[in-house]
Amino acid sequence: MFKHVANQALLQNISAYCMVIEFENRWISAVVIADAFAVSALHSVPDCFRENGTSVILRDDQGELHNAHVHGSNAISDYIVFRKDAGSFKNVPKVMSPQLIDKYIVIGCAFGEKSVSVRVGLNISSISTGSRGFFYGESGGIPGFSGGGVFCSRNGFLMGIARGNEYDGNETHLYGNVLEMISAALILNNIEVFGHQPFSV
Repeated sequence: MFKHVANQALLQNISAYCMVIEFENRWISAVVIADAFAVSALHSVPDCFRENGTSVILRDDQGELHNAHVHGSNAISDYIVFRKDAGSFKNVPKVMSPQLIDKYIVIGCAFGEKSVSVRVGLNISSISTGSRGFFYGESGGIPGFSGGGVFCSRNGFLMGIARGNEYDGNETHLYGNVLEMISAALILNNIEVFGHQPFSV
């Protein structure tokens, strides 16, 4: 009973960090990464939302709308950053680097449906040593989860965003049927490297 209650509290906490973008009657997964920034997978965002400065409306788990704009993107690591137009997000996760064997939870919009789903992963199975910031988990990918937050099931800290297992029709994973993810710590570091100024890589 106590474990169930604790798990429910954890899910409520991490759900508060999750955002969606509505486009053509489907939802695109996103997640808050810092006070004024949210992030998603670049490949999951339509071309019309990719140019720096483009206005985007983010919807949180309570249905509140947040006006934002495209702040930057990285085609190499496959992520896009949105900046809130005014003020800060009310709920901001703590960020940690992924660790081998950590269990994780992914929250996103499976198959683009207009509802949020939770996927309880297995363990982080591999961490890339390259500069792209990829890491891998044993749960496999589901369409629509790309861009959704990946959280440590032990403490609810944000470890990254889901990328899936294909990009433009090509397999992206290197280690079999795994979920490929992008490190939140790397994304935050890149935002800071550019001095919180717009960027495109």
